[in-house]
Amino acid sequence: MGEAFAALFSSDPEVIQIGIGYLRIEGSFYALIGFLFMFYGYFRAIDEPMISVVLTIFSLGTRVLLAYLLSAVPSIGYIGIWASIPIGWALADLAGLYYLHKKAVKPAD
Repeated sequence: MGEAFAALFSSDPEVIQIGIGYLRIEGSFYALIGFLFMFYGYFRAIDEPMISVVLTIFSLGTRVLLAYLLSAVPSIGYIGIWASIPIGWALADLAGLYYLHKKAVKPAD
């Protein structure tokens, strides 16, 4: 399936194999971005849109930083860029869980 999809963009076998590798890494962790989108919606719904903004900036910032750092490791190379994306999603999900817990555990007035 991935091969047919990648073939839509190129007929070069090397490009297709690289595309399949990317799809396997990203596709394996798509649930993480799903949770992140749920956090975005939840915090907007409870009238805390700045938390959604913070999570977005955190996710993007960690992805950029990790892509830069991981791609510089010779044994990882460009695959580090791909891996940085789900790692950024996971870290933002953890931050979302932290904010969720912080909102749920409020001291009594």
